Amino acid sequence: MSNPAKIHFIRPTGHSSRRNFGGSIARKRGESNFLRAFERAYFAKSGAGIAANEFALAQHGVADLVWIAWLNKKSEEDFTVLTLEKILRRRSLIAFEAKLKDWQQALRQAFRYRYFADKSIVVMPEENANPAISNLSVFEEMNVGLWTFNKDKKYISRPYTPVNVRALNQDAREKAIKRISSQIDLRKLRIQA
Repeated sequence: MSNPAKIHFIRPTGHSSRRNFGGSIARKRGESNFLRAFERAYFAKSGAGIAANEFALAQHGVADLVWIAWLNKKSEEDFTVLTLEKILRRRSLIAFEAKLKDWQQALRQAFRYRYFADKSIVVMPEENANPAISNLSVFEEMNVGLWTFNKDKKYISRPYTPVNVRALNQDAREKAIKRISSQIDLRKLRIQA
């Protein structure tokens, strides 16, 4: 299977947040498997971009996934750290929080990402999302998106996606952009562009 989208992944350094819990909880992979399946479906339709898993920004939590779409235009611009940061500042930064069941916890976490992300989206399995959908007005009030994902059909539904929103704290957004751009392998990105 060929993937026409060119995704530049930034892998987390350090330990996985799953290891913060002992015993069987640390070994549970349900949420992680759900997120990976969602990523594959989302990236297949999103085109090129930059993705970071378990993106941590001090005082704003650890987003399961951060995404910045990359335009597929030919660019004569040389890629350097400075030009890359400049380009990334113009793109929309989206943070995702995947939860299998607890929509309230997901909403709390996703709201924290609103400080550095232009959009923050909670993603839940379609079969578990009815309680969250019943409370869609809370998501709307907080400007946090709610999407559902059917893993078997590889289908993403978007009950609510905020529009015309920006990060709540531009300094935090700037820190996120700097962190992302500092971890990008410019040689790989140049080839992909």
